[in-house]
Amino acid sequence: MIPASTKDLDKPSASDRAPCEATKGRFYLWTRPGTSKEERKLVQKLDFAILTFCCLTFFTKDLDRNNINNAYVSGMKEDLGLYSNQLNWMTTWFQIGYIVGQIPSQILLTKISPRWYLPAVEFLWSLFVLFIFKCNTVEQIYALRFFVGFFEAASWPGLHFMIGTWYRNHEINKRSGIFTASGIAATMFSGYIQAGIYETMDGRLGLRGWRWLFIIDFLITFPMVILGLSIIPNPLYEKKTWWMTEKERQMCMARLESDHRQPLGHFDRSLFKRVLGRWHFWILASKSRNCTWFSLMYFVYQAPTTTTMSLWLKAEKYSVPDINNLPTVYSAVSIVFMLLSGVYNDWRGSQIESVILICITQIVSESMLTAWLISKPAKFFAYYIAGTIQSLFPIIVSWTHVVCSGDAEERAIVIGSLNAIGLAHGTWWNQVFIPTVEAPRFYRGYRAGLAASCALFAWLPVVVWFTRRQRLRGDSD
Repeated sequence: MIPASTKDLDKPSASDRAPCEATKGRFYLWTRPGTSKEERKLVQKLDFAILTFCCLTFFTKDLDRNNINNAYVSGMKEDLGLYSNQLNWMTTWFQIGYIVGQIPSQILLTKISPRWYLPAVEFLWSLFVLFIFKCNTVEQIYALRFFVGFFEAASWPGLHFMIGTWYRNHEINKRSGIFTASGIAATMFSGYIQAGIYETMDGRLGLRGWRWLFIIDFLITFPMVILGLSIIPNPLYEKKTWWMTEKERQMCMARLESDHRQPLGHFDRSLFKRVLGRWHFWILASKSRNCTWFSLMYFVYQAPTTTTMSLWLKAEKYSVPDINNLPTVYSAVSIVFMLLSGVYNDWRGSQIESVILICITQIVSESMLTAWLISKPAKFFAYYIAGTIQSLFPIIVSWTHVVCSGDAEERAIVIGSLNAIGLAHGTWWNQVFIPTVEAPRFYRGYRAGLAASCALFAWLPVVVWFTRRQRLRGDSD
């Protein structure tokens, strides 16, 4: 039986129920009480290798993804004569490439060892990031952004899938939160890096500061390729990795089997029947329902962001360093809430309380920004608390890992679909409701975001009902 209630996401199997029952209710920060010394050592190894690589790679991915916004407000707009919604289109072309690459990359990830596949795509996207420093027309940027998105498509779902392949149900929330927080930290550091480059590198070797940003981001990303080739483990059911003993490999398999986590099988016609015949795809991801969870989250996420805040600060005539630095508080709020909610969710075995709090903060934020005629400190507050929405990313993916535990191929497809379909919705939403020409007010965007926040809240009972029904049936539904 797959433990699928949000209250039973951490329900122990028969093999480990005794130590868990003995420590039931005790708070723990990292390792569940009752875990053996050997298993603690194994988890530390997994964290050192897998979690470290995932975090550093996601950091560089988001650095390479978001640098275009910092470049735009740091001289690119004026140097290239950009106007209207061309910044939106830079994001849109990235997202088109990202969406196109999602499902194929997940399929390839189950065919090619992550040890080779993930470093390869990281090297390719970093090259296209580097090439942007030579761009002199917006069309060149559009083309390069498409390929950056296409090759980055493997990163987020692929790394999440790898976390779900090696960790147990009660370990996933914290690690998914830390993993996602590393990407948000990249948004902060991109602002700090661009601010520093603008003040120290602008004009060096005849290059404007925003051009240097893409060069430096490439130099930061490339070492991750070497790291991945060195420490990403071989597939668990094939052969052991150099840093893991055979006994530890067997322990890894036993840990996952106790959570009914199945190894990868083979892709065949039955896979699509399994994916489309269960509720997981339709309720969590599918765009055939107008209000699926991940799509709603993307709608809310598109409204108050570091980008919209930067455009407001630019309209208020803040300095270039301030425009790059002040929005990083939004990212800091995201990181803190994500880490705290991850620890809480693993301890409680329930994500409901965290989702409720996220929805409330979004409704408050969107309401204040819809009103707009509020004090400047109130605007800062509204932008900053909106950062909690990013905590919902790891929550939904962790939920998916658990409810799809019994079918690894379905889990890979659903996780890829979450991102692809959510982004597909977010792309047109961004163009229709958050056009750059409406900056900094974004009246339609904030009203639409408020409606999406309320719908996101209303969708929670639907997901909980299906999850509990699956637990009661005792199958993968």
